[in-house]
Amino acid sequence: MASGVRAEEASITGVPEDSLAAGWNDPVRAAFASRGITYGVNWIGEYWNVASGGNSQGSNFDGRFDVHTDIDLEKLVGWKGAVIHANAFYIHGIGASTERVGNIFAVSNIEGYETFRLDEIWLEQSLLEDKLKVKVGSIAADTEFFISDTASQFINGTFGWPGITAADQAAGGPGYPLASLGVRLQYQPTDNLNILAAVFNGSPANPFSENPQKDNNHGVEFRLQDAPLLMVEAQYKYDAGLPGTFKLGGWKQFNHYATDFLDPTVLDTSYGIYGIIDQQIWKGADDKAINAFVRVSGSPDKQNLIDTYFDTGIVFTGFVPGRKEDAFGAAFGYGHISNKFSQAQADPDSDFTSDVISNYESVLELNYLAKIRPGFAISPDFQYIWNPGGRVGSDSDDLKQIPNAAVVGVRTILNY
Repeated sequence: MASGVRAEEASITGVPEDSLAAGWNDPVRAAFASRGITYGVNWIGEYWNVASGGNSQGSNFDGRFDVHTDIDLEKLVGWKGAVIHANAFYIHGIGASTERVGNIFAVSNIEGYETFRLDEIWLEQSLLEDKLKVKVGSIAADTEFFISDTASQFINGTFGWPGITAADQAAGGPGYPLASLGVRLQYQPTDNLNILAAVFNGSPANPFSENPQKDNNHGVEFRLQDAPLLMVEAQYKYDAGLPGTFKLGGWKQFNHYATDFLDPTVLDTSYGIYGIIDQQIWKGADDKAINAFVRVSGSPDKQNLIDTYFDTGIVFTGFVPGRKEDAFGAAFGYGHISNKFSQAQADPDSDFTSDVISNYESVLELNYLAKIRPGFAISPDFQYIWNPGGRVGSDSDDLKQIPNAAVVGVRTILNY
């Protein structure tokens, strides 16, 4: 009930529930909200120290400003069931993975090429009494597909848009920090069942670019020339004494752009399947709860860098006296490197011959989220990465693998 009251209040004041401006009297924001226009500005800043291992040790700072708006066209112009969303961000600083660790599963889920970038801009139309929703525009798949709500506690990028999709889809797929033009259908026939299907332009940047983020530098390339990427997902909410959600999905990349160790004229498509369970495993008094998640995924090893992926984690909320919204948790992610790639490394006649043969990368993350007040949170974090890069030669000596890395850091979050 309280959540519903807060949501209704936010729709009137224009101030999100989790905002530094919660409780403020802002007539300008309220006036926009009365016309269906809401907006926000967020900033995330991070300090990281690679304490051991990786390609080098030392400190990094990175951050991201995000500006977003949502426009209810029914309130604004009388267009029933239609909304517009847009957001853009400024990524700044150099992330620890890019400069020091060299791993596949980025230490931070905001790490990226430094630039001003348009992210999403789309129109969504609700039909059939809101059971069917059609979204058209520049869309980020990682806001809806392959997502675990429990995993959002964690900072490592693989617990958001998983490392397997980022590594296997063309140019990293339509996941942070890139979006693709597309159409998404959402059908919710019952409160418990939700079905998603989307068709995207197959690559958010030039799929042959050395750095796709730099290629589509400001997010305004709006490519339409690539063969499509199809994604589907079914979501089912259940209650087995405690609430849970099961998701089953998959993707198919038409005219797949094969990784460098393969001949793209031979292999022209790829696909992946995945399953997710989000489950509350204990509920106590005073909002105390324990939630867990599991995600598994697979793709053919003949044309993908990662063929098997698994992650899992657990989050404890409300266990610190006097801090019922604080949460702490642990998560583990694992990605197996394609056997075909390992074979290419072992082949003395291959262009990818290496003295270091790749096999897997994995990460353990320990995280605490302290909600200081609405709109302000601090999150200390520790990560240990095994086989950075999937076990590859280091920058200083390509005959020796990058050492396992220990990384400590802290994130500051401000929402207005």
